Amino acid sequence: MNLPKNEKTFMFSVAGDVTGHKYEGQFTTKCALSMSDKRILEIEQSRLSMDLLNPTDNLVAIARVVANLRVRIQKSPDWFDQIIANLDILDDNIIFELYGECLTASEEWKSELKKKSQPEVKTEGNLQAGS
Repeated sequence: MNLPKNEKTFMFSVAGDVTGHKYEGQFTTKCALSMSDKRILEIEQSRLSMDLLNPTDNLVAIARVVANLRVRIQKSPDWFDQIIANLDILDDNIIFELYGECLTASEEWKSELKKKSQPEVKTEGNLQAGS
């Protein structure tokens, strides 16, 4: 079975909640993470939460989202590269919207994979069970 390409490209256009600035561009995201990617994701998340003994739920969520974007996003506009490097953004909704788009792309990829792996059901005529 040939696997679908492990990436999806999408257009992004969302206005920031705080500034009203419109963030636009084309993104390519990795849909499924390899074992190596998952390792890097966990290391990045730990680094972002600075191994605090009792991180808040908010800090854990931010670290998880940012780490995922750093691992998943393969191609992006320059503005994203600058933001994700230092997290200097007032419009945090942009980060969460992008993460949502990545998860949607991942689900689409998994759905395509399931369709390819399921055998086709052949039906003969219009016969129904019990006829």
